[in-house]
Amino acid sequence: MKAVVIHKHGGPEVLVYEEVNTPVLGPRDVLINIKAIGVNHFDLDVRNGISGHIDSQMPHILGVEGAGVIAEVGSAVTAFKPGERVMPYLTTSCGHCYRCLSGHDNICMHFDKLGVTHWGTYAEYVKVTDDNVIRMPDELSFVDAAATQVAVATAWELVVVHANIQPGDSVLINAAGSGVGTAAIQLAVNAGGTVISTAGTDEKLDRAKKLGSSYGINYNKESIEEGVMRITGGRGVEVCIEMVGGKVLQESIQALNHNGRLATCGAHAGEKVEIDIIEIFRKQIHISGNHFSPKHNNEKALRLVASGKVKPVIAKTLHLSQMSEAHKLIESRNFFGKVVLET
Repeated sequence: MKAVVIHKHGGPEVLVYEEVNTPVLGPRDVLINIKAIGVNHFDLDVRNGISGHIDSQMPHILGVEGAGVIAEVGSAVTAFKPGERVMPYLTTSCGHCYRCLSGHDNICMHFDKLGVTHWGTYAEYVKVTDDNVIRMPDELSFVDAAATQVAVATAWELVVVHANIQPGDSVLINAAGSGVGTAAIQLAVNAGGTVISTAGTDEKLDRAKKLGSSYGINYNKESIEEGVMRITGGRGVEVCIEMVGGKVLQESIQALNHNGRLATCGAHAGEKVEIDIIEIFRKQIHISGNHFSPKHNNEKALRLVASGKVKPVIAKTLHLSQMSEAHKLIESRNFFGKVVLET
């Protein structure tokens, strides 16, 4: 099969499009013929060797997200058959630990991660166990499905589960041009929130407004805290959806109103920050972290996209052989939405 392989950590130049052996199935394995691949900043972290201290054995195939058709199933698989349209679940969970049994298979105690601890979706075929396969709605395209698991499902966790946005809430959404950001804007508006988006260009803020954002803050022109206080008349926001980290996280906490809620899922701008704990308890601020999404909420996200209530924003579609170009585009930050590759 054709795949994009890395033989060492490094920049986009280490991504090599080459022929490798198609995975051999065990009794409970499912082989998926990948049709579309969602590219995520997390993939760049794995490529660079900074993926949360998890080692990947070389040679390695990246990719946590994809959609395709079942090509073959193992001898013990009864729940799936060849020809079904499916997605691999990005976390290989055990299904037996107390976290899995409580519905939190995204933080399984014994998890493996697609594209990190074993070969991922940057290939024509990927192998996963049968309990880590998600069926796609028939009306959903492979491209939209490949842009849903990380962006829309994660945004659902942040907006609905963690932040619990209510009608009338003012909602600050950082990284408005990202896959998660574009989905979070739509979900927050659907929940009745008034959205304030942040981005580094006015063009991205204009596009965010077309998705339903009411206000925009260009963080290259004013600080997030200053912008929020200007827009809210000094009150602050009830909710912040945060996926940047570093100074952005610090400013977002300062922009919260009393009893404000901040839900975070990323830290590419800085993993460690100083926080004023006194401000946290005096303002009764709630901070919640999120790591991707449980399988059952991925299924909800797929149905939501299939219904048309949320639309993944596709920044660019490329071919698998152009993966290096895709990574360079993401590193440039000169895109709005999700970068997807087709095989």
